Amino acid sequence: METSEQPALVPLAEARHRLAEAARPLPPVELSPAESSGLVLAAEARATLNLPHEDVSAMDGYAAQRDDLANGRPLPVAFEAAAGTPERELGPGVAARIFTGAPVPRGADTVVPQEQAERLADGSVRLEALAAGSHIRRKGEVCARGDRLAAVSTQVSPWLIALLAGAGADTVQVHPLPRFAVVLTGSELVDSGSEPASGQIRDSNGPMLDALITGAGFVAPSIRRAPDDPHELKRALVDAFGGAEIVLTSGGVSVGDYDYVPRVVRELDGEILFHRVAVKPGKPVLAARVGRKWILGLPGNPLSVLSGWRMFALPLASVLMGREGAFDERPRRGVLGEPAINKAGRELLMPCVRHWDGDRTVISPLPWKGSHDLYIGAQAHVFARIEPGRELPAGGEVAYYELDRLHVETFRAPHRGDEGSDELAAML
Repeated sequence: METSEQPALVPLAEARHRLAEAARPLPPVELSPAESSGLVLAAEARATLNLPHEDVSAMDGYAAQRDDLANGRPLPVAFEAAAGTPERELGPGVAARIFTGAPVPRGADTVVPQEQAERLADGSVRLEALAAGSHIRRKGEVCARGDRLAAVSTQVSPWLIALLAGAGADTVQVHPLPRFAVVLTGSELVDSGSEPASGQIRDSNGPMLDALITGAGFVAPSIRRAPDDPHELKRALVDAFGGAEIVLTSGGVSVGDYDYVPRVVRELDGEILFHRVAVKPGKPVLAARVGRKWILGLPGNPLSVLSGWRMFALPLASVLMGREGAFDERPRRGVLGEPAINKAGRELLMPCVRHWDGDRTVISPLPWKGSHDLYIGAQAHVFARIEPGRELPAGGEVAYYELDRLHVETFRAPHRGDEGSDELAAML
């Protein structure tokens, strides 16, 4: 029998800490560098080739022996060396016409750029006397066979892909992207393209979660609906876990008679990390681990879904893909454009707009009507974070979390100037 006793509220910071402590990166997979773009290395990458793999010219010009340049006498041009041709041998007393990327002939120790060469009528060339080794890219000077190209936890960037390709690392070990599934609960839901009858509402959370997930850089989720029936909900969750590492539910997560998500999670032997967080919007949120899979039960109101995605789902997915410190994110900071008050006994994530006034980030609260307010949600750029019982004056410093740039890159290094003061960091 279900109990009507409500679980105690968990502070927001504690809820995030519990997820951070429990989450681990997904097991690594082996992919080509091109397939790994944006993913995180699970093992260091090492070179299998020297780069360059032989001495090559850094300039268009002439290869010669340094001793032949000292006397200033013209040198006959023995042959031409172009990129893609095999290495040849160059004896004393002659030069070779050479082009960028071509192998430096054996015996040559200097390349003189063509701008520092004088071509004479008889075909010989007079070259400036440069230091030995000038304009030669030495074998292995970028990296040598066996050198470490990138450490564990490095994100595979386009530049790293180029290095891996050039140095012969044909495969890398990376943590894969977690896959999402969405289960929308509620017998009242109809498609967003339908005309709702009495007692029905259009589904807005499904399209929003789909856009949040794909916009953050993940594969589009599978989306299911489940009526207010525990057996149907259980079936939907089991199906969803079959193709996803993270299942997001919407609605049915509080403590009402038709809120079946907590019950079904327990029936699935889920380990509930927390249920009900001291935050507004989003208090009823639930996080649980079911085997190796994750379920985040988000409330049904759209701003609560947004806060659950921002504070829990996105950083959890970031950890699963191997990013370190996603839950260590410090909020950015700005100044309030007008006063902000939190009379509630829980932390307030207040929807606000953001603009810049010179070098100041100005955060202005929006007149939201509650967590159901889709109109205000569509205007918000950030959630300002207001502690319980606090009244912040216009011009005062405020912590905030971005809403309009929600990509896994959110959890990289903070923007310059947004690190926050020591006082603000201590408060948060």
